[in-house]
Order: sequence, then structure tokens, then C-alpha cells
Amino acid sequence: MFMMDLLKERAADMYRTKGLLSFHGQGDTKFVFQGVHEQINFGPAQLPWGKDEKRINKFVFIGKNLDRKELTKGLMECLYIEEDAN
Repeated sequence: MFMMDLLKERAADMYRTKGLLSFHGQGDTKFVFQGVHEQINFGPAQLPWGKDEKRINKFVFIGKNLDRKELTKGLMECLYIEEDAN
């Protein structure tokens, strides 16, 4: 929901977005997205995560009046954190 809300509220300020994502529960599927203003293309990458490849989430936002702390906070709230089984 973070990206949908961000684009709804700030589409005019977001010139370009792109990223690489690893989702919990999606096996080795690597996801990518790219966009211009509110138009976003999202889907699986051509290649899955490699056996020894570090799974990361990486975002690039190009625009005006963007608050790095606000964007980071919103993204961090989306992270899956595995609960301790103990």
C-alpha cells in the first residue's frame, strides 16, 4: 500500500521510480518495478534470485520535494520481520 499511497499523494513530484524487490513467501522470484509519475510497471524479473545472490530491496526515487526520512520510514514499515519461534 505504501507505493500506491505515495503515488496518489505525490505523483506530480515523482519523476522516476525504479526498484528491485524480494518478497517473503515468493520463493526465488525476483521482482522489479519502474515508473514515470503515477505510471508504474511491476512484475517478476527475467531471472530469479541466484543461489548465492544476496536478496535485497532497492529503491530509487527521482523527483522534487522528496523527504528521504519519510520515504525510508514508509519503506521500512513494509518489511517482513520473522517472529522468533521461541
